[in-house]
Amino acid sequence: MLHDHGVSRRHARIFTRGGRLFLVDLGSSAGTLCNGKALGKDREHELRGGDRLAIGAVEFVFSPLTPAPSATLLETPAVSVRPRSSTRVTRAQTEQEMQAIEREDTGRHRIAATEVEMPAVVAAPVVAPTSSPTSIIPQATVIRPSPLAKLPEPDDDSETTVTQSAESASRLLARGASALASNAALSAAEKARLRRQRSGTLGGRIANWWSELTPRRKSVAGVVAGLAIVALVGGLVTAFLPERRARPRGTEPTELDLNPVADSFGLGQDVTWSQPDQKLFHFQFASPTRAVAVLHYQARDIATPQEVSISLNGAPVAWVPPDSQETDERELQVLLPLQGLRRDAPNELIFDNVHNPPGQDPWRIWNMYVEVIPVPELPVEQLLAKAREEAAAGRRFYEQKDVGSENLFKAWKLFRSAWLTLEALDQKPDLYNEVLFQLAQLARELDQTCRLLMLDFQRSLQFRDGDKARATVEEVMRRFPTTEHRCHNLALEKANQYELPL
Repeated sequence: MLHDHGVSRRHARIFTRGGRLFLVDLGSSAGTLCNGKALGKDREHELRGGDRLAIGAVEFVFSPLTPAPSATLLETPAVSVRPRSSTRVTRAQTEQEMQAIEREDTGRHRIAATEVEMPAVVAAPVVAPTSSPTSIIPQATVIRPSPLAKLPEPDDDSETTVTQSAESASRLLARGASALASNAALSAAEKARLRRQRSGTLGGRIANWWSELTPRRKSVAGVVAGLAIVALVGGLVTAFLPERRARPRGTEPTELDLNPVADSFGLGQDVTWSQPDQKLFHFQFASPTRAVAVLHYQARDIATPQEVSISLNGAPVAWVPPDSQETDERELQVLLPLQGLRRDAPNELIFDNVHNPPGQDPWRIWNMYVEVIPVPELPVEQLLAKAREEAAAGRRFYEQKDVGSENLFKAWKLFRSAWLTLEALDQKPDLYNEVLFQLAQLARELDQTCRLLMLDFQRSLQFRDGDKARATVEEVMRRFPTTEHRCHNLALEKANQYELPL
């Protein structure tokens, strides 16, 4: 069986006419070569001794020989194989095996073999009778193919067809040299057959690719594959092992002023400085005139309204509110009471998770700073009048929040100014509670607006739309024109981080 891409099902034919042998190509796809020249379709070529016939990757050498006469059997061509290394075996050692093979044949064939040289088994020559003195029986010596191939038996019309089937020669190889067949060198046809068989699976295709590489390229591919495996293992280890937070560098901040402290405190993931239950800060309250102090901070992972308390100089002043949808964007503010502040002396500010210990509840505080705001020193009537005027203007801007993008921020700023003005009064009027309620509502709406704009900004970055990202930052700057709200600074940080021109 010739397994090769270049061999057709019906490739070529050898036939006799007038006592001479002729070769003809049967329209094969790859063609038939005789002595290096291609035969045309249906063009006959008379075979002579020494002609070299190339069928696909297999090459035969034709030589005529005169067989002995036989009344009943027509002899088929003999086959001789010349492998790389051989061990000669005598005729007596193989005669019994050859007779067994002959008995299995159809009765119409007998193998007349020349001496066969193989790695361990060699077939001794067997002399067979001939049919007539005038018959010329071709002997084909296989130069390259393996397993053995021979020309089929002539039919009743004295024609021999070269096909891809050589069952008798295959049985000879399978039975006579089965012990060493696996170690024999593969021919080009067999290699092509193996490649076709392995190409049906991914592993087979990889094996085909590997077998075609040079030793140097195999070394390079092995190194690359080893590095890829190491990188894959490292990625899996990083993905499945618990994340280890890098230890903070420097000293832990304990002082507050007008500059925000970006480090975080508390317990849990992304916390810079672990403080399970208490975190103590100091700050100075110094002002030549009457003033109020406002604590600014951000917080998250707060589950209940009374989980983390804020104390000023040992007295509780507020609770950190629980998380909301705007947790990452919101900035919380606490007015520190004047009666609890120490002027021109250090003040102590403590964040304390009242559930820890014995619990281990997560909490996180960051971006803390203290703002000291002077308040007007006016009579009570003027302070009330100023607060009412600012509250009325804030209501007008709030009613027009859909008309101009900055009106909501202006309303919040006016209510905040009215709140600070009323803080200068020892006795708080009813307007004080109304201003606080409006200020809290405006702060929530501003935080929600900031969150939506930041989501649009992140979405623009995902789709790599720089123009839209820049336009979103500009919209933030219109809605939050000053640094009094955190969203203004947040937009500037994003623009600088992604190098967006404004």
